[in-house]
Amino acid sequence: MLSKRRLMTTVAVLAAAVPMTSALAGSATDRATGGGQILVGDKGAGDTIAFTARGTSAAATGQVQYVDRVGGIGKDQTTYHGTVSCLNVMGNVAKIGGTFRDGSQFTILVVDNGQGSAAEADTISYQKTTDPSCGRKGEDNDAKAALARGNAQVYDASATK
Repeated sequence: MLSKRRLMTTVAVLAAAVPMTSALAGSATDRATGGGQILVGDKGAGDTIAFTARGTSAAATGQVQYVDRVGGIGKDQTTYHGTVSCLNVMGNVAKIGGTFRDGSQFTILVVDNGQGSAAEADTISYQKTTDPSCGRKGEDNDAKAALARGNAQVYDASATK
C-alpha cells in the first residue's frame, strides 16, 4: 500500500510540474539572464557581471550588478547596481539598457551560444553610455568578450509562435 501511495504522490507532483514548465517555455515575454566573468585578454577572468531582464524595448524590468576590478582581483574594485529599463531580443542575442544607482547608464549586449560543454562560450559586451536605449544600433561593438565561469540564457518569445 505504501508503494502505491508513493506512486500516486509522484504522479501528482509530476502532473503539477508539467504545466508550469510549459508555461515558462511558452512565455510571451522576452527575457535574458546570466552572469559570470568577462575575460580580459590573456590575463583571464576579470570584471564580474550578473543580470536578469524581461520585457520589451519600450519597457522592461530587471537588475544588473557589475563589479569593475580596475586594479585586479581584490584591489580597487567598484560595484555598480542598476535597474533595467529596456530589453531587445532577436534570436539568441539580447540588448539590455538601464541606469545604475549612481545615475550612470549602461548597455549590455549578450549572445547565448547554447548550453552544455559542446557549446561555444557565450559573449558579452558591456559599456557605460549616455543612451541606454535598446535600439538595434551599435550591435557590432568590437568590445565583445567571452563570458567565463558563467552562462547566459536568452529567450526570444517571438521564436516560439
